[in-house]
Amino acid sequence: MHDTIMDDDRIIAARKYDGGIHLEWRARLLLADDDLILAYAPPGTTLVHHTRGLRLVQPHACVSIFPRARWWNAMLDFAPDGAPLGVYCNVALPPVLGPGYFDWVDLDLDVVRTGDGPATLVDEDEFAAHAVRYAYPAALVAGARAAADELLALAARGVAPFVAQDRDAALAELAAQLRRDALGTR
Repeated sequence: MHDTIMDDDRIIAARKYDGGIHLEWRARLLLADDDLILAYAPPGTTLVHHTRGLRLVQPHACVSIFPRARWWNAMLDFAPDGAPLGVYCNVALPPVLGPGYFDWVDLDLDVVRTGDGPATLVDEDEFAAHAVRYAYPAALVAGARAAADELLALAARGVAPFVAQDRDAALAELAAQLRRDALGTR
């Protein structure tokens, strides 16, 4: 696939392993290619949290990054001036983008960094409970743990998606890093 610059609003749906919808929000797809999908949600976007029965209005802009060959995605939150607010990474199965839909499966574990503080692994209790409830196969558990370890290592090295710089520089660095990784160069 060639780079496809998009101007397409979509509902993004995060599902749980059983297929149930966990989260939904509308975002503009900015780019979709063989390596990644980028989406943008402006301030004021409504996030529907189905599993908690909540509707939340996001006060900040969010750029969502979905690497196609990784078991994670990243939500980069930015102030109106482009300054970074934080990074929320979901351990997840790779995204599925099709005509009229955009889904991904949330695997519960998250790596979060607020401001320039340290990244932390959260929701291990939820992961353990869902591993039993949804009968996660051993390979899925191992893949999710490996993805969490990868995210913590990226954060420790201070590289994308954990780059403490402005929005445009962070996106450029992330895209370059993912392409280098896909080509096997560093």
